[in-house]
Amino acid sequence: MQECKYLKECEFVLHYVSQVKPHWNDFVRLYCRGDFQDVCKRREKYEHDNTRPEPDLMPTGQRVPGMLDALAKQRQGTRG
Repeated sequence: MQECKYLKECEFVLHYVSQVKPHWNDFVRLYCRGDFQDVCKRREKYEHDNTRPEPDLMPTGQRVPGMLDALAKQRQGTRG
């Protein structure tokens, strides 16, 4: 299957998946490169609502747990 055309700009992947590798690699494998692309809530927002989804919206439609959200924001703050 072809990779999702939104993968390179997907803020969920850029902000969260990279912070908790390898634990969330399955999200990328299934939702960005696999058979779950058609049920990805992020892709649905891009294509059906013509809006960019919030970074903390997971492909499942749930929000990133608060603890992981805080960790990702903390790590981003230490890069600058």
